[in-house]
Amino acid sequence: MGVKKQIATALAASVLCATALVGLSGCGNRDIFDMNYNLNYVVIEENGQSVLHQISSWSDSESDSVTFHTSCCENYIWTSANKAVLYENKPDQEMYDFECSHVHE
Repeated sequence: MGVKKQIATALAASVLCATALVGLSGCGNRDIFDMNYNLNYVVIEENGQSVLHQISSWSDSESDSVTFHTSCCENYIWTSANKAVLYENKPDQEMYDFECSHVHE
């Protein structure tokens, strides 16, 4: 019985460690368990215009929705992934109509 108990304890510890590794390994600014991405800018289609926002954090779902917390206006924006383009580096000016100009209102 001692060997079976040791195997069960080792198996339980392995499962616990694997779960903790997945849950605690979120580097970057994405907060879902998928791969980690450092994406700092998003261009969102808003009222027919493309607006550039700086991203603090973001997350997506199994559907086509995505949520951004912006650092430029301290806003949470929930939109369709079809209306948002993410960038690691600031995109060229021709990629958007204007930049978010709200300063923590």
